[in-house]
Amino acid sequence: SANAGLKNIEQGGAKAERATDGVTESFKRLVAPVAAFVSVSAGLKKIVYVTREYEVFMATLETVTGSSKNASLAFDALEGFASRTPFALEQSVEAFIKLTTLGLEPSERAMESYGDTASAMGKDLSQLIEAVADASTGEFERLKEFGIKTSQQGDDVSFTFKGVTTTVKKNSEEIQDYLVKLGENNFAGNMTKRMNGLDGALSNMNDTWDSVFRSISDQGIGSVITEGVNAASDG
Repeated sequence: SANAGLKNIEQGGAKAERATDGVTESFKRLVAPVAAFVSVSAGLKKIVYVTREYEVFMATLETVTGSSKNASLAFDALEGFASRTPFALEQSVEAFIKLTTLGLEPSERAMESYGDTASAMGKDLSQLIEAVADASTGEFERLKEFGIKTSQQGDDVSFTFKGVTTTVKKNSEEIQDYLVKLGENNFAGNMTKRMNGLDGALSNMNDTWDSVFRSISDQGIGSVITEGVNAASDG
């Protein structure tokens, strides 16, 4: 009876093993198409995201620069800025838009200086630009976050940084000029230092990856997706 029971167990085990092997082989055959589907789906989601982001950037840049040509020139310059700095393209575009809409100088020199200062202080570029915007209108509280103290005397304002005091006229142009020179004289090269580390490498890789998907979208896939979405909406 024991032998018969063991034989039945053995036969059952063999059947279970064959069944398991069948499931395993079926799963192996299923993995490739499922992985391909997931990859395509993820790729399409990425194209949709990057295309939407780019279109929003271009629409806003066209508004603040006055034409689609100027918007394209600004985007190309900002893409270059993002590629050599630790700030992502999104941050770079937002910084340029803030500078422009707040009536500040959106020059490459100003962006470089503010970027170095923000990098040195471990802040986002937008944080510094907002502090500069406040300062240009006579609100100096946020400059304290960057170690800059201020005092006002009539039409003048004195800035003190690392024990050095500089007095300028209390107007937007001279205040901006002081803050740009502060970054150039004290923090030049800090963006490059961050770019040489993991933070900068990851930021640059993400921008490059997004650029690849923008290129794919430009080949016509973006238009096809848009047409599909419009057709679905009509339906």
